[in-house]
Amino acid sequence: MIIGLTGKSCSGKDYVSRMFGDDFVVIDEDKLGHVALDSNKEKLVAAFGESIITDGRVDRKKLGPIVFSDKAKLEKLNSISHPWMVSETLRLCRIAESEGKIAVINAAILEKMGFVPYCNEVVLVSSPYSERLKRALLRDKITPEAFEKRDESQKDIGSTLTSIGKKVTIIINDGDKESLSRQVKEYCDSILGKRSQ
Repeated sequence: MIIGLTGKSCSGKDYVSRMFGDDFVVIDEDKLGHVALDSNKEKLVAAFGESIITDGRVDRKKLGPIVFSDKAKLEKLNSISHPWMVSETLRLCRIAESEGKIAVINAAILEKMGFVPYCNEVVLVSSPYSERLKRALLRDKITPEAFEKRDESQKDIGSTLTSIGKKVTIIINDGDKESLSRQVKEYCDSILGKRSQ
């Protein structure tokens, strides 16, 4: 079984992912994205030049400004890294399933990366803008204007989930940790109950 876990920036999906129990294996696409850079180093150098390399590795601090200031370059990066990430994620899902575990794909851009067809169910972590802004200011030390731009770029997250024909569970993260914990526990219990039927 594969669960998709998604949500906008600072919605708390990473926090939620850590609340899944031992029966679940969480695959973090942010972390996998870092691995994807080194695994595709030659293709990235061919696309963006030797200047992105520091000490033999792809330097995200050098690559970032190049791709995030140019939509075409960002699409080029995604065309190189995303297929590798999808392939590696599905490999990790198969391993999890062979070990009797439930795979959880933790990805903000779950839909854009094409993971939804592989998921049995999807969990969308939803959090009010004010809460997400508060977390971003604390965690990322960014300006409200920068967060607004980031949020605008993520406006399509969750937009296609109602039309996918899969069960979508919305978990509300409004800052009440007790409520959040209860929602996640209820969801995990329901999934484990389905598996044992």
